[in-house]
Amino acid sequence: MMLSKALADAVQRAAQRAVGQHAAAWLLASVTAVNGDGTVDISTARGPVDGVRRLKSYTSPAVNDVVKVSRNSDGNWIVDGALA
Repeated sequence: MMLSKALADAVQRAAQRAVGQHAAAWLLASVTAVNGDGTVDISTARGPVDGVRRLKSYTSPAVNDVVKVSRNSDGNWIVDGALA
């Protein structure tokens, strides 16, 4: 009986991780590099992300800017803009 409970708990934890990794979300990040192709590299609580596109309204990105970023369920990122 203990084995089936442990297995059920493991399956539940794995499912929660999978849903969390694939769910859309927004986060705060720090700009670590500004690239010439309209992208920036960022550092998030989940780790670094390179080559993230930015909205046209974020016209003057700078290293160390704190920005709001969005991630969709496919894992694509976009920088929405800098915080004031």
